[in-house]
Amino acid sequence: MNTEDVIKLGITMGLKFDRKSNYPDTLDSGIVVFNGCNGQRFLIDTNHGDDSIYADLGIALITYGKRLKCVEFSNVISINND
Repeated sequence: MNTEDVIKLGITMGLKFDRKSNYPDTLDSGIVVFNGCNGQRFLIDTNHGDDSIYADLGIALITYGKRLKCVEFSNVISINND
């Protein structure tokens, strides 16, 4: 799987990708960095096999979802404490 395939798959699955926040030399070497929530960054190395890429994307999505849930709870608690 090449970098463009990983980028398309990650975006389709709901991860955020911004070419400006990725270093051009890392993209050329096959490393894609997705942006998460609240400063999260997920590195996917396309030089590994497809199974490893899918596993890394799955872990990134789970972690991203957990962080979103924590941010939402924090926002609700913050509103209720005012």
